[in-house]
Formats: sequence, structure tokens, C-alpha cells
Amino acid sequence: MLKVIALIFIFLSACVFAQPSVVFLNPGKPTENFWAHVDLFALAAAQRLDLKLTIFHAKREQYSMIKYLEKMIQQQQLPDYLMLVNEKQSLPRMLHLLEEQPVYVLILLNDLEAVLRSKYALNTHWQQYIISRLVPNNYWIGEQTAKAMYQQAGGQPGGVVLISGDRATPASKEREAGALSFFHQQTNLSVKPVIYGDWEQARSYQQSKSLLRRYPQLKYIWTANDHMAFGSLQAIQDIGKSAGKDIYLSSVNVSLEALKLREQGQLSALGGGHFMAAGWGLRLIHLHYLGYALPSNVTLPMFRLVQPNTEFYQQLKAQDWSGIAFERLFLDEHNKLTLEFVH
Repeated sequence: MLKVIALIFIFLSACVFAQPSVVFLNPGKPTENFWAHVDLFALAAAQRLDLKLTIFHAKREQYSMIKYLEKMIQQQQLPDYLMLVNEKQSLPRMLHLLEEQPVYVLILLNDLEAVLRSKYALNTHWQQYIISRLVPNNYWIGEQTAKAMYQQAGGQPGGVVLISGDRATPASKEREAGALSFFHQQTNLSVKPVIYGDWEQARSYQQSKSLLRRYPQLKYIWTANDHMAFGSLQAIQDIGKSAGKDIYLSSVNVSLEALKLREQGQLSALGGGHFMAAGWGLRLIHLHYLGYALPSNVTLPMFRLVQPNTEFYQQLKAQDWSGIAFERLFLDEHNKLTLEFVH
């Protein structure tokens, strides 16, 4: 009898202290500034929360995520939890593959469109297995970086060009919409057709060279990520002009290179902070595993305008997330998470 009780205790202990497995299908490249920061922050969270985290990089090929998911299903190697991103509208296909599979899903960074959200909300399987969504306000940061750049230039008149990411990814479309909303309200600006740089520095460089020749009165270049800003900056320098003086440049993402350019004034506006999404997502998964009920959407203001010589700026430069008490994050009455550092 005592032996049976001991075996039951061992079994229950194993259940309680089992390490939940999480797979994050990262749509980017491990060498990209933003996605590398996403990984580092998530790995710090996983270590602190004692979660078994595996990261797969699709390298900007959304079909790679789908193939990897198919392989996990075929080999019956699905984890306890998946963190998925709707990169280039790939999420509906992934959810279709996962239909009736007993794996929990957390949606990060790029959400489903409203019609599809309503559809999945009526699906009994996904009512149980989509545990929440954690999506930053891309419209807001698009608008705010556009506004900050314009103000930094003293509201000078001139031409404006937007180098957006791609035509399909929700984050790209929303950032672009926010920036356009601000620019179209300024009567002294001439807004040119939007260009799509596909998030790449080399592509943005070639596009910016062409744009600078086509629009000699160009005064502002708004970019959707830092790699594209680096390409635009190189093109500005190639024609003998100075970013932050002759032509104003803005971007999103807080790579060390972007932070340095912001400090130097070559980037007139910079936004970031959404690289924390996967780390915060792991805390939500941790809470769900512990039995907490999660809301369908979690509000977390990840984006900020980055200003040199602030505490946030110094934290971004240090890139040391070991002091974050992920396990102390709880949802408040407004479904918000708050950041706490261990001293």
C-alpha cells in the first residue's frame, strides 16, 4: 500500500513540475535585428519561467512555417503550446492544419482580420485552444513616428515618401495606415505613392536612390523598419546630403545601429519595444498552464517613441533582460501586464 501511495505521489509530482513545451514559429531570420531581439527576450523569459522553448526561423518564407508545422503534425511532435504570427496572412492556413489537434495557440504580433476572428470565435475547438492574442498597436507607432519626424524638422514643407514592409502583413499595413493618416493631415506636405521594401536594406537602398532622383524636393522618408532605414540613409549619403538636416528619416525597431543613429540625429524619429511580445507571451502561457483564465485579447502598450538619454533607451542599449521578473507579471482588471525589474 505504501508503495502504491509513493508511486502516486511521484506521478503527481511529475505532473505538477513538468516543464511545458513551447514552439515559437518565428517568421524572420535569426540575423535580422528585430527577430534576433525577439528571440533573446523570449529566451530570457523561458529561462526565468522554466519553460522548454524551441524557436524555428522561417527566414521570411511563410511557407516554411507551414511545412514545419505539417512535419510536427505528421511526426506527432506537437508541443503543449504554439506561438504563431500571421506573417503575410499565413495564420489561417496554420490554424486549418491544427484543427482538432490538442495544442494551445497564442497569437502574437500580427492578428487575424476581424472577419476571421469572428469565425474562429464561433468554433468550439478554437474557443478552447486559442488561449489569447498579444498584438501591439502598429497604427499608433506608424502615426507617432511620422509626427515626431515632422516635428523634429520644424514642420518644413516638402515631399514625403513611405517605404513600407509588404502589402499583406497586418503590422505593415497598420503602420503604413497610421503614418499616412498623419501625413495627409499636413497641408504643406506632398505625399508620394507608397513603396514596399520587403523589410530589406538592399531593396530599400535601390528604391531610395530612384526616389531621390525622381523627387528632388523630397524632405521626408518614413520607413517601417530599421533595415530599410539603413538602406535609405546610404542612398541619402550617396547624393551628398545629410539625414536629419537635408532629409528627415524615421523608422521602427530598436537595433543597436538604429539607437546609435537616433542618438546622432540621423534618425529623426524611432519607435520600438514590440520585440518583447514573445517574452510576454510566454508569461501568458505560463499563467494558462498554472490554471489562470486568460482574456481573448491582452492589452500591452509595447511600442514607445525612443528618446536618447532616457532609462528606456539605456535598457535597450544594454540588452540585458536577466533582471526582468517575468514570474511577477499578472493581468490587472483591465487585462494589462506591467513590467517589473528585480533589483
